[in-house]
Amino acid sequence: MSTTRMAVVGCGHLGAIHARLLAARPDVELVAVVDPVEESRVRVAAAHGCRPLAEPGDLPGLVDAVVVAAPTGLHAAVSLPLLEAGIDLLVEKPIAVTVEDARAIVIAARRHARVVAVGHVERFNPAWREAAARARGVRVLEAQRLAPFTFRSLDVGVVHDLMIHDIDLVLSLEPGRLERVEARGIMATGGHEDAMRARLTFSSGLVADLTASRINPVLTRTLSMWTTDGIVAVDFNAKSVSLLSASPAVRTGTFSAAKVPAAERMAMKERFFADILPFEILVVADANAIAAEHDDFLSAIRTGGQPLVPAAAGAAALEIAARVLEAADCMSFAGGRPTVAATATIPLAPRRKTG
Repeated sequence: MSTTRMAVVGCGHLGAIHARLLAARPDVELVAVVDPVEESRVRVAAAHGCRPLAEPGDLPGLVDAVVVAAPTGLHAAVSLPLLEAGIDLLVEKPIAVTVEDARAIVIAARRHARVVAVGHVERFNPAWREAAARARGVRVLEAQRLAPFTFRSLDVGVVHDLMIHDIDLVLSLEPGRLERVEARGIMATGGHEDAMRARLTFSSGLVADLTASRINPVLTRTLSMWTTDGIVAVDFNAKSVSLLSASPAVRTGTFSAAKVPAAERMAMKERFFADILPFEILVVADANAIAAEHDDFLSAIRTGGQPLVPAAAGAAALEIAARVLEAADCMSFAGGRPTVAATATIPLAPRRKTG
C-alpha cells in the first residue's frame, strides 16, 4: 500500500477532526500540523505524534498533500504557494472568500497540474447520496440549514458558512444557468449576516428556496425535492431519506380522488400512503462523511482522476453565494433598519464559466 505524506493547515475545530482521521489511516503519514497559535499546533501535534509548524511555507519538500482548514480569508494565501510547490490540496469550504481568489486557485491547479478538492462534505453524506440517486427531474428544492450560534467562522457570514453547502448540492443536480436571485437576510451579532433566505431560479426551471441561519436555537438540516416521480426528503443530521412516490394509477392519470365513492373513502384514506402515494423511509447505512471525503481526495491523487468536488465546483458555488449577497436586502435587529450584508461587498469578477 502506498503512503501519502500529508499535513493539515489550521488546528481549529475542523482542522483537528481532519488531523485525527488522517492520523488513523494506514495509507497516510500525518507529517505535520500548521497553525500560528503555538498552543493549538502543539496540542494537535502531540495528540497524533507529528510535527507542529507555525508556517505553511515550511511544508514543501515534507509532504505530498495538504488539507487547508485555515480561516476562509486565508485560503488563497495558503493554497497558491503550495500549488506552485507541487502539493495537492483538499481545501475546506468555501474554497475562498472572494470569487477572484477562487478563480486564482482554479487556474493555479490547472497550471501546475495539481488535484484540488473542496470540502463540501454534504456530497459525501450517505443520506444525500441515496436521495440524489433517486431524484430525477427535480423542479422544486427547499433546504433548511439552521444552527445555534457557535462563535466559529466569524470571518464570514451565514451564506459562506452554511448556505453554501446547499448551493453546492443544488449545482450538483446540474440545474442550468442561474437566471434570478431573491434574498432577504438578518444581521444580529454584528459584522456579517446571520440568517438568509434566498430563492434561486435556474434555466432548467428548477426553483431552489434556501434558508440558512446560525442564530436558531434548534439544529435543523433538511432538504426536500419535488421531482417528476414524487418527493424525496433528506434529514442530514439523522442521515435518513423519505420517499413519497406516485402509484401507477397516479402516474397514468386514472386516479381521481373526487371520483372515489363515499363508502370507500375511509378505507382508502387509511391506505392512501400505501396504495395511492406510497411513502417509505429508507434505511441508510451510516458513514463518516469526512473520512469518505479523504478517500475521494486520495483516490484522485493516486489515479490522476478528478475528485467529486473539484476546485471549479467550489468556485461555482462561491459565485452563486456572491450573487445571493449581491441581491440581499438585510435588516438589523438594532432598530430594524435595512442595511447591506458586510460580505456582500466582496469583489465580484465578471461572471463567466469557471470550468
